Amino acid sequence: MTWRSAHAVPHSHDVRSHRPLVAAIVALAPLAIVACGGGDEPQGDAVRFCAEAAEHRETIIDPPVADEAGLTATLDFYRAMGELAPLAIAEEWNQLVVSLETAAELVPGDPESEQLVAATAYATEPAAYAVSVWLRRNCGVEIPITTIAPQEFEPAITTTVAPPPSTVVDE
Repeated sequence: MTWRSAHAVPHSHDVRSHRPLVAAIVALAPLAIVACGGGDEPQGDAVRFCAEAAEHRETIIDPPVADEAGLTATLDFYRAMGELAPLAIAEEWNQLVVSLETAAELVPGDPESEQLVAATAYATEPAAYAVSVWLRRNCGVEIPITTIAPQEFEPAITTTVAPPPSTVVDE
């Protein structure tokens, strides 16, 4: 018995017969990694999302939408941030994108168009609040928002009522 066979080391002819298989695995490994990367699944990048939010805080607070170029740049920025948004707030951030897209389609003077924009903005207030809270807690970025309805949990006002007097009958 040789040292090679005692330690289960393959003979050179065994290794050569597996070379095409090894080459195929090595060649396909990057494709498998990309395929397992989620494809259409949101990935998120919290660190980069926080950095971009801090760097572009003013764009988030007061988007430059006075002209077509500013509106397009703002929508592109919000969509890019949607790609980076961590899963914890990705859905909420993308609701904000939809709200901006709806506002971009506003037809001034058209009551239906104006109502749609207002209703969409109102419907996305909870998302804006969630994003604002997440950015403050996780990134240290303060994004002030104004909402129509209160978003913070407010406990119901209760009154303390004294228990009724005891009606124990003495025997």
